[in-house]
Amino acid sequence: MKILLCTNSFENVTNGPAKFANLILEINTLYPEHEIRIVTEDITKPHTNVYPVEVRLPRFLKLLSQFFRMFIYHNAAQKIQKEFAYDVLLYNNSFIGLWSAIVSKEPTVGMINDDNNIIIGWSNFKANSMWLKRFLFRKCEKLSVKYHQHILTNSDFLTEKVIAAYGHPQKVTRLYKSIDLSKNKFQADRPFLLPIRILFVKADFKRGNLQTLTDALALLDRFRFLVTVVGPEERFKPLIESYFIGKSNLQLDWKGEQSPDNVKQLMYECDIFCVPALQEALGVANIEALACGLPVVSTAVGGIPEVLDHGKNGWLVSPGNPNELSQVIENCITAIEQRKDKVSNGESFVKKFSKYVMYQELLAILQDVISHYTYRNASERTSSGS
Repeated sequence: MKILLCTNSFENVTNGPAKFANLILEINTLYPEHEIRIVTEDITKPHTNVYPVEVRLPRFLKLLSQFFRMFIYHNAAQKIQKEFAYDVLLYNNSFIGLWSAIVSKEPTVGMINDDNNIIIGWSNFKANSMWLKRFLFRKCEKLSVKYHQHILTNSDFLTEKVIAAYGHPQKVTRLYKSIDLSKNKFQADRPFLLPIRILFVKADFKRGNLQTLTDALALLDRFRFLVTVVGPEERFKPLIESYFIGKSNLQLDWKGEQSPDNVKQLMYECDIFCVPALQEALGVANIEALACGLPVVSTAVGGIPEVLDHGKNGWLVSPGNPNELSQVIENCITAIEQRKDKVSNGESFVKKFSKYVMYQELLAILQDVISHYTYRNASERTSSGS
């Protein structure tokens, strides 16, 4: 089976889709009967089995950039097919694959990685460009579910949301995003010396609800905390610094954008991983923290409970509640035996997110898509011929 993955994120490995794109190239080595290649705009140097595609659009078309990507990536895929006759076209963003889904002669599979578009509706109307952009994206995402042969989501939560919003339940399958467990060393013993080190990793720090985290920690004034913030761009540093003003027991350890290796090193150095998100389809960073033996405190939203085994692997609180979050963080600090049990449970549980499990499930899904597509086309030709 030959697979071509189209992804607009690859080299800048800071999100789930980019990590997925980098991982699955290993299929070529582990399963030589299959071959996967990638086409992406996010590339600055040559990579084996990766094709560059250029996306250059004037600034005034930025709002519509994803619409233009539909045609740019489809045209690139058609050119690549002349030298790499792929059997299935896989899009890391189902919306960008919409045009291919409509016109391609090969089966297409799209991925929906979050519910950012699904949650947009007239009930939360805002008179700004972002709302309009998401509203249009939702319409196109719905069409992509209709026209793609199959849709992959990254959690049971998101699967239910996609089906409820867009229909076609027979087309939608959950495929957990995975991590390379072989690159993690499980380190359960944490010193918990003062200041206690809290690690927050989320580029979208508002969605990750960093302010609620600082408000919660300020309530625990018998402890001192060093809060390491990873992910946000430098331009947001002044706003984030304002979250720490007047909170004498907190100190900001600003890291900003960091490489995956640096983030992993911080997971070995810190005491607690806490991103009390308002919204999260899965939360790959929580998986990585569990694999490193880092205690995880998070919120019971989206796919996070699936990662934390509904509280067996960590602590879950309701979102946007500093009082509840402070109580749970204090429990994580002081209840040593409970903390050890949850961390130990996490070590076993993350095996379900192994990359090998993901590879096998992905290949089985794609093979099934190709088989059904081929059978359906053969049946249609037979019917038209008769």
